[in-house]
Amino acid sequence: MNSQTLFLHGGNEFHADSAEFDQLFINAIGQARVGIFPGASTSTRDQVATVAFASGYFALYGIELIEVIPEECESVDALILPGGSPTKLLTELAPYKNQLLALYERGVIYGASAGAMVLGAGFTLGGAWSPGLALGEFEALVHFQGQFPERTGLLYGLPEGQGLAVAKSGEILAKSSGVTVRA
Repeated sequence: MNSQTLFLHGGNEFHADSAEFDQLFINAIGQARVGIFPGASTSTRDQVATVAFASGYFALYGIELIEVIPEECESVDALILPGGSPTKLLTELAPYKNQLLALYERGVIYGASAGAMVLGAGFTLGGAWSPGLALGEFEALVHFQGQFPERTGLLYGLPEGQGLAVAKSGEILAKSSGVTVRA
């Protein structure tokens, strides 16, 4: 398994449009135990639907997802953080940053949409910038449509259905053709 790798997805995750990127994730995890935490979902109904949808999608690849809560990160080798509200997801994950860091040291994390936003140094939502978990020194711009904001720093422009894999060192291991990087 490729440990110490973040898979950052631009949104509209777990669809045929992202199959090429998702195959990179599947190749990286091998036979790992894969958890999913739907903490960005704003209702119980959305959480259940997200887990069911993602489980069905990854079952097509022979991957069984285990629903976990952040304090159970030690029970999995890879973690998927699907989309929803980045503010809610950050609130849910922040108390468990050390557990996420430990998982990142030995495994991989796949952040889609809100999940990608919270993994970096910070994110902008509604015109306001918020600090993220800082598992990397980047800002993931999800649902990206080609216009970078006028601010400094490492920015990843991630269109829907596309993504990139980045090592803890900052090296980009793979990226979809529509992803744009600005340092």
